[in-house]
Amino acid sequence: MFRRLSVRLLALGSGILAAGSLGFAYATNPFSRFTIVRNTYTARFTPDGLETVDRNDALVLRQHRIWRALAYYSCGINVLRTRYLSSPRSAAATVDGVIQDIHTLRFDPDRLLLISGDQFSALFVRNLGVFFYPMLDRSIPGDEADWQARQLVYLQTVGYALGVFARHPELTTTIVATGRRAATCVNIYAYPSDTLYGMLYALAALARIEPARPAAYAPDHHLLATREAAADLLARYGASLAAHYRTYRERVLDPDTGLVRKDLPLSGAKDITRRSSAFYDNVILWKTMQLAGKLGLASVDDEELAAFKRQILAAFWLPEQGHFLEDLSSEGVRASYYSSDWLITLATGFLDPADPAERDYFVRSVDHIRATGIAEPFAVKYHADTRAHRQYPVVRLAVASYGGDSIWSFWGMEYIKVLLLLHRATGIAEYRDEADRHLASYAAAMVRDGGFPEVYDTAGRMLTTPLYRSIRQTGWVIGFEQAREMARAAHAG
Repeated sequence: MFRRLSVRLLALGSGILAAGSLGFAYATNPFSRFTIVRNTYTARFTPDGLETVDRNDALVLRQHRIWRALAYYSCGINVLRTRYLSSPRSAAATVDGVIQDIHTLRFDPDRLLLISGDQFSALFVRNLGVFFYPMLDRSIPGDEADWQARQLVYLQTVGYALGVFARHPELTTTIVATGRRAATCVNIYAYPSDTLYGMLYALAALARIEPARPAAYAPDHHLLATREAAADLLARYGASLAAHYRTYRERVLDPDTGLVRKDLPLSGAKDITRRSSAFYDNVILWKTMQLAGKLGLASVDDEELAAFKRQILAAFWLPEQGHFLEDLSSEGVRASYYSSDWLITLATGFLDPADPAERDYFVRSVDHIRATGIAEPFAVKYHADTRAHRQYPVVRLAVASYGGDSIWSFWGMEYIKVLLLLHRATGIAEYRDEADRHLASYAAAMVRDGGFPEVYDTAGRMLTTPLYRSIRQTGWVIGFEQAREMARAAHAG
């Protein structure tokens, strides 16, 4: 009898613990209806202009292993929840209607953060400089309310991230809300290559030091109101950023090779894959160095950057194959691995299709993509094969193609922009025609799926497995808008 009672009490306790954990995950999700999470850095437009309130001093960091476990749990449970319970779709019957619904859902200044959507309720700080780098592109049309919302949510997100990392001695990939004004910093897979880049890029874009587009393509529709706020953030958090920069550079840069260390696992945009000194991570380090210099956080001279750039190109460009090497792992070098995140060269300005001396890198990479079918049925897959053995076990189990032969909408937009800029530089209509074809495919898929999915399968359907479903309405749609406006400018002559 005592044993039966003990079993029942254990079962009851386990049930209470499970219910409590689920309740915690719901209440600390900044995007749930009854969230307890509150902003600590807020911005709003008044008749007198943009006003900000910084209450980051109220932030509490919870880094005990129990809190970190709860943070990971919350991230995981949201993946399963959105797979089976929630994947909101737009009811709009037009592309512009879908875009408007996504803006309303994702670019809401009353929410805590700018996130990709659905299962990603935590802040992946890299998003500020990677997936959302077009947020402040003033040539993307929209009404004034929408433009103000884009500025506010972007500003508030970087303000929050700066407040967290001013209190945390080490950069992490992810900030998870774990209380009303509490946060827990965790690494998804490994130390981040691009968290610092995300914050520095955002500050530079808010201050108009860095463009929010790969090249000028149309007149500006809006005025940027965030320059003073960016200066205030830089003054307040500059010392913290400078310290993080020194630690980051010392940690990732190998003084013997002059490149990113081969023995240091890093999480970047393709964090699901285990790599060794990836091309992406080296370009991000180069750009982070450049931004640190521009923002006055470190002394970085032009010759140092130029020498580092030459070293990266010498190590990663494969002239016989006509593409960049994915990473410097023995397997990657032996197999001449390709990965579409080489397209980060466009957003970072590492390479410029308008420069005749650099154009061939783009021309030959496009030729490689065409020859291997990586942009079919529309742009663009990471590579033609899955390479599941290179991915972390949890990804390999849940969605093996995620970092392999699935189609990524963000990189697809970057590829389309490359095509349009090559058309501008060369006058070859084939580049523009291919860009038009991919944009038309995305437009049809957006109406079909009721959103702008993060990832598609190899057949061009929204990626879904028993354990994972792509974000349906991701804010990455801002990249589609930028690419579409670039295409319109190309046709206007």
